Amino acid sequence: VICPDAWFDDVGLAVEIDSFDFHFSRSGYANTVRRNTRYAMQGISVVQILPSRIRTEPDAVVADIRRAYLTAADRRRPNVVARHAQLE
Repeated sequence: VICPDAWFDDVGLAVEIDSFDFHFSRSGYANTVRRNTRYAMQGISVVQILPSRIRTEPDAVVADIRRAYLTAADRRRPNVVARHAQLE
């Protein structure tokens, strides 16, 4: 199970906000690599964003996501099923 920070189901595009604090300890980095490998094995495109870019370059972040969306739209959507996460 993969739970991206944002998901564009019509084109199979995931957006991940990857902070240094949560993703770049030894175990956090290993988990991020495993997660991105699972995306790749399913044919899912993923955009990784640093939280600092959201604060300092919000327009550039939106432009990056828009370009990734358009690129994903030019290919066949991966055969994956998206489900809403169950919050505990």
